[in-house]
Amino acid sequence: MIILSLIVIFGYALLIGSFIRGWISLPEYKVTDVRKGPRVTIITPCKNELKHLPALFEAVKNQTYREFELILVDDGSSDGSWEFASQFASGFPELKLIQNVEVGKKHAIKMAVLQSDSDLIITLDADCVPPAGWLNAIVHFYQANPSDLIICPVNMNSGGSFFQEFQQFEFASLIASGAGAVAMNMPILCNGANLAFRREVWLKNMDRLHFEVPGGDDIFLLQSVKKRKGIIRFLKSREATVTTQSSDNLRSFLNQRRRWASKKSAYADWQLALTAVVIFMASFILLFNLFMAVLHPQSLLIAGILFLLKLLIDTSMFRVVSEFFGLKRVTLNAFLFSLIYPFYIVFTAIISLFNHKKGW
Repeated sequence: MIILSLIVIFGYALLIGSFIRGWISLPEYKVTDVRKGPRVTIITPCKNELKHLPALFEAVKNQTYREFELILVDDGSSDGSWEFASQFASGFPELKLIQNVEVGKKHAIKMAVLQSDSDLIITLDADCVPPAGWLNAIVHFYQANPSDLIICPVNMNSGGSFFQEFQQFEFASLIASGAGAVAMNMPILCNGANLAFRREVWLKNMDRLHFEVPGGDDIFLLQSVKKRKGIIRFLKSREATVTTQSSDNLRSFLNQRRRWASKKSAYADWQLALTAVVIFMASFILLFNLFMAVLHPQSLLIAGILFLLKLLIDTSMFRVVSEFFGLKRVTLNAFLFSLIYPFYIVFTAIISLFNHKKGW
């Protein structure tokens, strides 16, 4: 068991180390104003997002790059989202409103893509707020680096509580790992909350987006473009980073992570599957040794060594990305994160096996 435990943690170190090297190798992109660029379509699926729409509309309305349209696709909202958007549209000529004729985020995006005539499309979640130079940064990068798919950063606000900071740290690690993987030529993760692609590419890969599976609008597109040897890049720029809010409570947080983990068909990509297995095993083997200490006291020492090694690896990751994502109290939070994370990973993996809910 000692040898197996060390093999697992060594594999974890190699994996996270490769993501760290990839992140460091990506220079932060320098943006200047775009004088002339393509017309861009921003697609925002919306379902009961009334509390987020005012900030979203104001942020998009204030973009410095003006050649765009915003298509908001309402997916059966019942909270007044459609009515608010209809009123706001009178003073926002770039805003176009349509209602989803089917159900689900993926179908909402499909409707908007088919109605768009722009070459460059960006999906932006309704609960995200972009800075004024967001669109300019993406267009500038797209012109300088023609790509099929551009993965853009998403940052999570932290209200200061430990629960919110835990979410911020985990989210930052996911975004940075996805960026590092792209730099290492093994793209495995992206987030549809801030994702740019060519309309032609989306249409070409539409038959591989699994419309029968709820969600996964981002990961299935990434995997299809990857299989077809398309050009996938990560835009490391704070100007291109949108900000989202943390979950309000533990239940909504776990439900979201369960939906992510339950997309078993996403693991057809062996690199993503291997990553998931290594991360799960690093947490499982630590907890296994901890619980085995009841019968074999020496297992407690093994668990302690594994924890310290994993803590060192995780802290290295957080320190490297802390400035970009604005992480605070890195040493303390990394320690607390490392205490909780193994339980969280194993618990999420277990409950995802029983997830049969449909929706976003």
